[in-house]
Amino acid sequence: MIKDIMWQVVKILPTDYTDYGGEIQRWSDPGLPYPDCSSGCRHFRRLSSLHYLDVGDADWGVCCNLNSPRSGLLTFEHQAGQDCWEHDPG
Repeated sequence: MIKDIMWQVVKILPTDYTDYGGEIQRWSDPGLPYPDCSSGCRHFRRLSSLHYLDVGDADWGVCCNLNSPRSGLLTFEHQAGQDCWEHDPG
């Protein structure tokens, strides 16, 4: 299945949330926000063509934030975001 292949090739970084292999324990500090790419990050570019492969066009994308550790990388929408997320006003 294509979803399994995506998880085999995606790069896991320490700055990702622990649910997705990283070291950031999401919600460990109730006073901090823990956004992810799916929360409307202006730098997340969805791979909409995956819709035809039955992966869901909202789940996968590429980070285009030049200051992010995930810059230029295939990214699952809930994988990362705490330190690089920026709101998309549009």
